[in-house]
Amino acid sequence: MDTKQQIMYNMYNRYTCLCFLFLLCGMVCAQSPYLYAKGKSYGDVEAFDSHKKIELPGHQGIVYDGKLPRGQHTVAYEVRLPAYEEGIFFATDTLPNKWPNNTNRLLPWAFTDLKDFTSGNYRGIPSNSFPSMLGDALLLRLANGHYMFVKALAADNSMSWLTVESDGGLKLYVSTLGTDVLPRRAPLVLSQEGKSLYGALETAYGRLASSPDVSHDQKPVFEAFKYLGWCTWEHYHFDINERKIMGDIEAIEKSELPIRYVLIDDGHLTHKGRQLSGFEPDAGRFPSGWDNIMGKRSRDKIKWFGLWYALSGYWEGVSAGNNFPAAVRNTLVDRHGRMVPGKDSLHIDRFYGHFVKSLKDYGFDFLKIDNQSFTLPIYMGDSCAVKYARLCNRSLENQTYLQNVGLINCMAQNVINTDNTYYSNVSRASIDYQKYNKDKAKSHLFQSYTNTLLQGQCVWPDHDMFHSSDTICGALMARSKAVSGGPVYLSDAPAQLVPGNVWPLIDEEGKVFRPLTPAMPTEESVFQNPLMGDKSYRVFSRMDNGALSIICYNLSTTTHSVPSFIDVQDYTSLAAQAQPCRRVVAYNWKKQTAVPLDGRMEFTLEGFTDELFHLCPVRHGWAVVGIMEKFLSPQTFEILSCTEEHLELKVLTAGTLCVWSENGSSHEMRKIEVDVPKTVTMSKSPSAIHKSSLRQEYSSQKNMRQ
Repeated sequence: MDTKQQIMYNMYNRYTCLCFLFLLCGMVCAQSPYLYAKGKSYGDVEAFDSHKKIELPGHQGIVYDGKLPRGQHTVAYEVRLPAYEEGIFFATDTLPNKWPNNTNRLLPWAFTDLKDFTSGNYRGIPSNSFPSMLGDALLLRLANGHYMFVKALAADNSMSWLTVESDGGLKLYVSTLGTDVLPRRAPLVLSQEGKSLYGALETAYGRLASSPDVSHDQKPVFEAFKYLGWCTWEHYHFDINERKIMGDIEAIEKSELPIRYVLIDDGHLTHKGRQLSGFEPDAGRFPSGWDNIMGKRSRDKIKWFGLWYALSGYWEGVSAGNNFPAAVRNTLVDRHGRMVPGKDSLHIDRFYGHFVKSLKDYGFDFLKIDNQSFTLPIYMGDSCAVKYARLCNRSLENQTYLQNVGLINCMAQNVINTDNTYYSNVSRASIDYQKYNKDKAKSHLFQSYTNTLLQGQCVWPDHDMFHSSDTICGALMARSKAVSGGPVYLSDAPAQLVPGNVWPLIDEEGKVFRPLTPAMPTEESVFQNPLMGDKSYRVFSRMDNGALSIICYNLSTTTHSVPSFIDVQDYTSLAAQAQPCRRVVAYNWKKQTAVPLDGRMEFTLEGFTDELFHLCPVRHGWAVVGIMEKFLSPQTFEILSCTEEHLELKVLTAGTLCVWSENGSSHEMRKIEVDVPKTVTMSKSPSAIHKSSLRQEYSSQKNMRQ
């Protein structure tokens, strides 16, 4: 090669290298900013400034933009809020798993001004990190005395979120979270103002239910979740196998507690590097598959079995080396080294159809589907990110409904998950419970109840499993499960179960006494951080027959004693009744005493403790408390008839029936021992008490148990 040719050759090589570098640079520059990485923040992503201001004062319902700019994947809006006194910002914390992978870490962050979050001395939640500036919802007490609820939304292929700016301002972003561009019209945010805090929330979710973009409905609770259960997780974590579970099932069957379902949690899957490779259990841990365990099913003992899975397969999706049938493998697409359902709605539905059917064929009655909010991050950065994540959630809902399989949603606090519970009725409301951890227990209660303001509008909140043997808060946690209305499942080693903390939750058959509505904070507790203050945290739950239950907590981590109270105004403002009652009796569950409540009753809570009260209406001189041994005493009976002279009750469980009786100027608390469920008839004459068998089947059931 001569000199000229050598020069030309070198120039060509340099040109080729420059072209390659230019192409590589172009590919890097063209990468979506929404490629998900653990710990990455999306608060400073490039967005098109719409120069439109979302004016929320006076606005009611869903705000749409019908003229989104063409060719944009992310658009930002300034949000103008009405004058407010205080609020709650619902967002994850700043631990590495950040928005939109909220997992179970959607937390209520109290403020008097949004600038509180950027001041540098914000007092947060001791057992958690500081708040993320990216959030999903906002609840405000306005200067005019009204309340406002603001909520981000997920549409067909777009999703919005709220961002607190460094100056305390608020912005709203809407994005495809991937490479495709926004449609010309999309919902941006839901806003609702109202005189009543609870009314504003109810109206907001009613509007959401009627929207063609998002839907909720009243859904029946899966039968198993009405009963007491047991879960492997807190006792074993990943370390489970056939021998251990079989041994625990046998121990549960021999115990005095009527545990009716068993949930087998994480640790059973066939996987490669935390990627699902098959729907059969790990052969080394479960050499008989599920046959021996399913063989322990009994109509009168453990009647239902549930199994844990992740929405995207396992923690890191599905392995390319899976053993699925060809038709199921064909539904999967590769997303950054993870296989996940994709292509279109038919392929995604086919995957979840096989998913649910394979587990039902093994004999499982319900599923606990975890890691739901991580499905969106897997798709992020590519096309159809929001669409595919939404379709996964909807398909899971459809298939469990069509195949009559129960569903508990977990790590599902992303708006895609929360806004697409079409059929399922139970979702986790909190970070995991942890035995013997006082600060985490306090945070757990605060988060569970305050999140119920949002989640409780469309699902029953799952407060997570607990240990009846927890010496710090076993009984306290049991009472919180009672008023939550969610599923109640233990996780003690069977030999360590404490029946005294469990029996008050259930009847003789293991059926859980459940409230009419899930417990949520009273109005004065909504906007406080009870972990960092000197006030009690109070929650209420509505019961049958017009009763109202209130639990007062000391959740403070800064002081030992906090003042608390109950007030007759609690009843008049919170008890939902068609015929309001003028007089109520307050029953103190712990002291087992009752007094007429015509004003405020004050008391002090010492240390990490609670006080449970039932406010029972007085009608015709009667106030029925119910079976005093049960946490939810007002749910243990039905009133068949009530007159000035006579009272007839259908008592649903054995125990001591408490009835407040007034005759002229005198009154008494009657306590009647009831050995089996039956009708009880009383008159104002103390000796006139008649008991008769309610149904023949109760006597038959008792004989069978004996």
